[in-house]
Amino acid sequence: MTPGVVLVSGWSTGPNAWNGVLAALPELPVAHLDWWQGLADPAAALKDAAAKANAAAGRNLDAAVIVVGWSLGGQIALQAALDAPEAISDLLLVATPVRLLADETGLGTDAAALRAMRQGLRRNADGIVTAFWGEALSGDRTGYDHNEIFGILADVDAKTLDAGLAALEKTDLRRRLGQIDTPTIVIQGDDDRIVGAHAAQQLNDGLRHATVLAVSGGSHGLPLTHPRMIAEVLNALIVAHTGEVRR
Repeated sequence: MTPGVVLVSGWSTGPNAWNGVLAALPELPVAHLDWWQGLADPAAALKDAAAKANAAAGRNLDAAVIVVGWSLGGQIALQAALDAPEAISDLLLVATPVRLLADETGLGTDAAALRAMRQGLRRNADGIVTAFWGEALSGDRTGYDHNEIFGILADVDAKTLDAGLAALEKTDLRRRLGQIDTPTIVIQGDDDRIVGAHAAQQLNDGLRHATVLAVSGGSHGLPLTHPRMIAEVLNALIVAHTGEVRR
């Protein structure tokens, strides 16, 4: 029986961010967990989404699901794995920061730049989101049409966008990664100008069971620019659970 799948999108995006990935797969029992719904209590939000995915799969509502998280969505997935490990069979993390802000090594986002971004949301949220995606996709070499980004953005207000940035600003999972026993695949672009390739190394070093897949020429927008690759990895996880090749 096909396991349920929960998809958690990244900051400023909504469920449409996964359209390309899902289009490259046979129909799946999928539930979307919007990142803003997972900020307050990631574990509870994940369990609610998992129940929906399991219902679609015809499984026990409490069955463990595969969770795919992108960027902030990946952080939410990691936090859920810490507090509700029984709910997750596998993690697939795409461009996910362990800590977004620069640490003592200097790698990461400058704190002043993130504060300026948060302040800018109050004056021109659309402009801030547009500028963010210009930077997020600047390393892409696939020819992805940047105008397509406007079709996957979430319909949320500046206050909600700021709440997402606040979560990214404060979250630091480095010391807690070793508590996660969930098998994890990390997909990371080598030209990700938002998270940076060091994030995948931190996940690989900190998690007990991690496999890192590096994407040459990949930006922060991998679900948009490399949907087929992500679909292939997700499909392989499903086949590992079911023993059945899906076409």
